[in-house]
Parts: sequence; C-alpha cells; structure tokens
Amino acid sequence: MSRSRAVRERAPPLAYGDRIVTDYLPEAVLTEGRLLSLRTPEDVPAITDVDGALRHALEVSATPEALPSLEELMRTRYRRGDVTIIVDDYTRPCVHQRRLLPGLLLWLLDHRVRRERVNLLVSTATHRDPRPEEYPHIFGDAVWPAWRDRVFPHHDREDLERLGTMPDGTPVELNGKAARSEVIISLSDLDYHYFAGVTGGPKHLVPGIAGRALTTADHLQMFGDVGFAPNVDMGMLDGNPVYEYKRVAVGIILDALTTRGAFVYALICVLNPRHQFVALEGGGILALHRKLRTILDRVYVATVPARADIVIVSARHLGINVYQAGKAINTAVRAVKPGGTVVCLAPCPDGFGNDEFRNLMGIAAPFLREAGSRISDGANLATEGDRAIEGALRAVQAAVVTDFRIGKQKPVDLLGQYLKVGWGNLWLLCDGLAEADRALLPFRYVGLSGGDPAERLRSWVAEREARRPTYLVLDDPMYWVRVDEPG
Repeated sequence: MSRSRAVRERAPPLAYGDRIVTDYLPEAVLTEGRLLSLRTPEDVPAITDVDGALRHALEVSATPEALPSLEELMRTRYRRGDVTIIVDDYTRPCVHQRRLLPGLLLWLLDHRVRRERVNLLVSTATHRDPRPEEYPHIFGDAVWPAWRDRVFPHHDREDLERLGTMPDGTPVELNGKAARSEVIISLSDLDYHYFAGVTGGPKHLVPGIAGRALTTADHLQMFGDVGFAPNVDMGMLDGNPVYEYKRVAVGIILDALTTRGAFVYALICVLNPRHQFVALEGGGILALHRKLRTILDRVYVATVPARADIVIVSARHLGINVYQAGKAINTAVRAVKPGGTVVCLAPCPDGFGNDEFRNLMGIAAPFLREAGSRISDGANLATEGDRAIEGALRAVQAAVVTDFRIGKQKPVDLLGQYLKVGWGNLWLLCDGLAEADRALLPFRYVGLSGGDPAERLRSWVAEREARRPTYLVLDDPMYWVRVDEPG
C-alpha cells in the first residue's frame, strides 16, 4: 500500500515526546474524505549496506574537484596529529551519527590515528551543554560512555582561534580544538531549516563550532524591514543572505586551515522519514552540501492537493522546547488556509528553551493581551488582530536588531507565522510550560497540562467538527510542504 493511500484511510500516529498519540480524528473525517492526503516521494531506494556506503564515502570522494578522498588525505597528508569529528547536539535527531560513529572510529584507528588524538566535538553552536542523560541520544550505546573522555561540547566564547576576517570586519573564529587539528571530519545529515535553508554541511562549522561574533553576524542576515528578508526561508539557498554569508565565512575557514596544512572532510547523509539512509557520501563540505540537497528534495518535499482548514503537526524531536518546535509550526503554516488553524504537538520539557526568546515575547505580550481585551469588547477580530500582531512584530524586531543576541530571531519568526494564520489560530498541545510562560506566547492551548494528550486532542477536534473542516496531518516536521493548488 502506498503512503498516500494509507494517509487517506487513517490518521497517522503522532509522536508526543516518548508517547504516541492515535485515534484522534473521528471516523466521519475519514469516511467523508476530509483528511487530505499527504503525498511524499518514494523513488529513492534505501541503502542496504550502510557500512559499505560509509567505507566508500571515506575511500572515494564524491567531489574530487573540491577535495580528494579521506583515505588519500590520510595517506599523503596526515602527520599523526589530532582528528576532530564534529557531531550534532541534543536538539537534532542524531540517528545518522549513532549509526555511523562506531564504524568511522574503527576506520580511523585502522588508519594510524591513536585514540588519544580523536576529539568528538559536539556542535552546540549557542545551545547549552548536553545533560548527562542526553549523551546516549547523541552518541549511541556503542560510543557512549566508552569514548566519554574524548567528548567535548563546543563553547562559543571559550578557546577560539581567529582564522580571518569577514568583508564586514567580523572576526572569523573557530573552536580552538578543531582549529588546532590536522583533520576535521564533519559528520552531518541534511534537513530543511526555517532561515538557513538547509542544515548540515557548512552549518556544522558556522554556527556549529564558530565564535559568538561570527554566529551573531551570520544570524543578522535574516532580517528584512519587517520580518525575515526575501529568500530567507526553508529550503532556500540561492539568494538566501544567511547562506551566502555562511558560504563566505566557511571559505575563509577552509583557506586558513589549508594554509596550516589541515583540512575539513565532510561526511554527509540524507535519511528518509523512516530514518533509512538514502544517501551517504564524502567530500568537500560546500560542494557536497549543494550536491546532496537534491536528494533531500526527493525524499522530503511533500505535496498536498489543497490547503487545509486545520493542520495538525507533531514536532517530534523538535518538541523539546518552544524554540525548536517553532520549526514545526513554520512547516505547518505552509499548508493551512488563510484564517485556518495550526495545532502543534510539542511537550516542551525545556520550556522556552532560550531566555532571549522568553524576554522578547514579553515585549510582544502587551500588544496581544490588549488586543484580546478589545476583541472581547466587540472590536473586529481580523482587523484588530492583524494590527496587534504586526505591532508586536515591529516592536520585537526593533529590539532584536538593536541588540542582537542568538535566539532573538525566534520571536520574529513565530510572530511572522502568527500574522500569516491570523488571530487565535495557533494552538499548542504541551505540558512543559508554566502558566506564566504560556501567557507570554501567542498560542491557545489544547486541554489542561497533565491530561492524556490523545484525549485532549480528541476533545479539541470534537469541538470543531460541527463546521466539517478539512484536516492535514504532518507526522514529520521536517517536510517541505508544497500545495498543488495555485497560491
């Protein structure tokens, strides 16, 4: 049975933290054809021999014009110095690295690299250090805790080495442990990103293991007059000022490392929604990133026949906090009708996930709260709501740009998505937010915290069934959703 047909016949189960939500749509939605089909491509076969694909990626460069294979580089240029492997942090699924790290480490040990020369560098960018219970998620049982003495989280204000200067004068600083290494291996997978376009590849370096000043300058490229600048969007690389700035910065890093006799070798993979490998290649970090994003498009571009009245999305691994869950909301908004409703399932055990995000939403909250009072007193909902959201967006963005720090972009994105859907049309099913925090966000909330999430969602749906709405269910927040209908 094809995936499209299966989605038409039943609503897919939705992840909510470590729980699964099922049977949340009544039978009438299915029998009346009000659950829109989500068509995802299935024409990229899964790799059956992942270990063999890893060896090939290490021994044959997919971008020989940019960089020889790692095997050739190790044979001809390696002088027994440090080898730093960059890995994702706790905010990412980490499926690829849990599967590939054991084989990669064995391969390095077989190629004259001493264990004490291996650094496993967690690309935290500006995120917090992983908590003890999160390390097995990042590394898997085969690597953690056996290699814990070689694990180092990146800190963007400590132990940095300057490798150059951007045209705008921003210092290009990189994690010192990586910068002093002979070999840097970036082990990443590709996903869509709401302002950087596509994750993985060069994003592992900037902001992954970059200094705070460079990351700040990189992030500032996203802003336009109100909201994000043109082409700052999910899936966009060409013309995206964030990607273009990153590309220049990474070029400076690569040139500086080459001058030192060091190099960066990228291992990049693409996984399908079932977490199967469909691509795994090695080579130059910029060239390979552009090459494999075409495979990403073949497995993660999802199409729907029309926009839905209600879009229900599971944030899955992004549901750790509101900051990350915003990416799922960004995905869902693409497929909802103007004035339609988005419901995001995200338990948010980390709450906001970012203090800057919380503080800035405090600027937006009075605009939204006062508009809510006026609407309750009879003011026009659409007019008053749009005016309040845009006012909140302008005030927040002014504060962001005046004194930018990492994390401040999230309220601009969230309020931008809210402006698209309209007043009162963003809903969140969560348990990890205190009441005071809930009041700062533009969401309405599905049920009471602590209740069964499936029952809360069922009750929410039942309250709306009198209107006979159409539904779209997104069980993966990383889809790039496109709508068949014009507009």
